[in-house]
Amino acid sequence: QERRAPRLAASKQRADSDLAPPRRRAMVAAERPAGLRRPLRLAASLAVAGVVLVLRTGVNAFASPASAPSRRDAALSLGMLSVVGLPAQQALAGDRDRDSMILGVRRKKMPFILSTYKQLKAAGQITDDFLELDFKKFVSSLTQYGSINRMDEAPDKYSKKLMKEADKVKELAKARDYAGVMDMLETFRTDIPIGAGVFTWDSKLPSDLGE
Repeated sequence: QERRAPRLAASKQRADSDLAPPRRRAMVAAERPAGLRRPLRLAASLAVAGVVLVLRTGVNAFASPASAPSRRDAALSLGMLSVVGLPAQQALAGDRDRDSMILGVRRKKMPFILSTYKQLKAAGQITDDFLELDFKKFVSSLTQYGSINRMDEAPDKYSKKLMKEADKVKELAKARDYAGVMDMLETFRTDIPIGAGVFTWDSKLPSDLGE
């Protein structure tokens, strides 16, 4: 038995050296203390946050050239993801799903919103035809578009504010306050959070024109 001991030790050493690289990495990762694994997960989350921020604010097909991400938006994207440690696939999938929903409502509602705005601007007043024919549909379109423009799955401070502004447009139109309506519509437009919902009144996008 004493003679076997050195040979057994040598055999175990050769077996350890012959382990496939993936298995060796798995063993090393398993032996690594939890305290060392957490910083790696945090670093990965920060990297993911950077990718999401670029996707949300860097190149946007619907944003106007003058629009730029604010410090609040950058902090929100980087800070929240790094704190909660969202996996990359979950963060990016959620972002795509949200933009997809916004674009779906945009294709349905934006052509009427823009055409009605142009009619109001050309008329220079709240006309009887507007109140009788387009008023209800216009306010409904604004409300639905404001509701979908949110950063979370549930209604948040952005969508709630936009819906309140749509209600304000309704009140001002009933009072035939043309200047108030036009000012509130511009406030509504500028309060759209950065993302797929940003638009301009003179948009030339085919989808915004119903083409």
